[in-house]
Amino acid sequence: MKNNLPIYILLCLLNLSWVHARNRQQEAETLIKKSVDALYNNPKQASYYAAKVIELFPEERQNDQKAEAMFYYSQAEKLLGNFDVSIKNLYDALEYATPTNKELNGQIYALIGALYCKLTDYNKAIEMSEKAISIFKSIGDSISIALCYNDRGIIHYSMNEFKTAEQFLKQALTINRSQKNLRGISANLNNLCLYEGDFNEKLSLINEAIVINKNLNSQWSLGENYNNMGKQYFYAKQYNNALMALQKAYEVASSISAKELICDNYEYLSWVYDALGDHKNAYKCLMQLYTLSKELQSGSKLRIVEQEISHKQYQNQQRKAELREQAYKIELLKRNLFVLVIIFISLIVLSIFLYQWYKRKKNMQLMVARYNLEQSEHELAELKVRQQELELKSVQSALDNSRQEATSFAVFLHSRNELLEKIREMIKQGYKMDQQALIPHLKKVNAFISQYQNGDKTNSTLLMNVEEKNQEFLQRLSERHPNLTQGEKYLATLLRVNLSTKEISMLTGNVPKTINMNRYRLRKSLNLSSEDDLTDYLQNI
Repeated sequence: MKNNLPIYILLCLLNLSWVHARNRQQEAETLIKKSVDALYNNPKQASYYAAKVIELFPEERQNDQKAEAMFYYSQAEKLLGNFDVSIKNLYDALEYATPTNKELNGQIYALIGALYCKLTDYNKAIEMSEKAISIFKSIGDSISIALCYNDRGIIHYSMNEFKTAEQFLKQALTINRSQKNLRGISANLNNLCLYEGDFNEKLSLINEAIVINKNLNSQWSLGENYNNMGKQYFYAKQYNNALMALQKAYEVASSISAKELICDNYEYLSWVYDALGDHKNAYKCLMQLYTLSKELQSGSKLRIVEQEISHKQYQNQQRKAELREQAYKIELLKRNLFVLVIIFISLIVLSIFLYQWYKRKKNMQLMVARYNLEQSEHELAELKVRQQELELKSVQSALDNSRQEATSFAVFLHSRNELLEKIREMIKQGYKMDQQALIPHLKKVNAFISQYQNGDKTNSTLLMNVEEKNQEFLQRLSERHPNLTQGEKYLATLLRVNLSTKEISMLTGNVPKTINMNRYRLRKSLNLSSEDDLTDYLQNI
């Protein structure tokens, strides 16, 4: 028991460590969900939850949960207008995200692109957006592609390329409507109202976006919607309605401390006041806009962040270079050891080869002598086999001739028997006749016998014809049934001329039982059923 105590303690510690890691993951999932839910309603709260998740993983270098939390933290800080903090955390998130999590990497690149757009670095914004689109297309994520198209629309709007912006925004809207993505639809509708156009159409779009965002309780998006509504009223020269819409936008933006929305609000208010001739309020709004935008878009802050990111990337590259150098040295050492081992093994193999070659040479000489001897014996054996084959062919030929003669005789015997049977029938008929009819009948019998005796002169020709017909029959039988034995073919020839079992027995010298057994085997070899007549089958071949 004492010996097992350290193992037991170790197992307990491992179990506690696993439970702690599991609880930490569950806590992180809960906090990330809270951050997502609060993102557009209360960005400060969303930022707080995401920061708590980051604190749960202080030492880990690659962790998707930490990277995801940093992504939502950056998104919340972007909505609050802290662009420098947001972009720094996004570059850190790229390092913590695993390369296999393509969706998360794509989302990070997309948000970096949106931030560079806010900081007016449009080339960098497009570069990051293209990276994100490429990733999302590779995994077939339509909703995220729509998000990137929406961001591209904003970038081109910021560059005053309104037609290109509208193309991207409408593409995004089409995808989001097909996927029923309400948040994406509201964002696309809102951004289509950033620039001047058909007032009634724009007002319809912005009202649809407001309805969606009210249902989603998305305060940040509502502030953006009211800002754009005020902008559209300004373009329509409905200045009082513009002031009311912008007042609602300011209230919503102030309630969630959305500095970016407040900046937009000051800008649009300055337009409206200037159009109304209230230059004092217009100037006041412009000064507030200048102060707040200077804080949001501080070039020095961005440069410091980019310098920190560049320095960090340089350190990472230097560390990777050192690791590559160490790996190269280790690989070189392994290669040298491998070469030495290969040379040593090659020498051993060469020694074995030379020994085997000398041994094989001696064996070959012995094998050649044996081969010559075996060749001579083989040739002698072949001569004997040929001689035996010739003798066998001679015997087989004599046997075939005997069988042909026996068959011909059997046919002749069968013909004589038929003749005698016919004469007997005629004689029996004479028994029943009276004396007057008997004499003509006897003359008829005598004439029939004379006729047959005259036919005996052609018996030899008849027998020759029978033999030829039997040869043709045997050829057809062999083609149809190539596996028949000589005995089965001989029996088939006798049965074909309709000889009885008794007649075949007398001809072959075998008992009738053996003939019947041979008939059964022949039937089986010919694949005939019990209903098929053997003689009829043979006569039809």
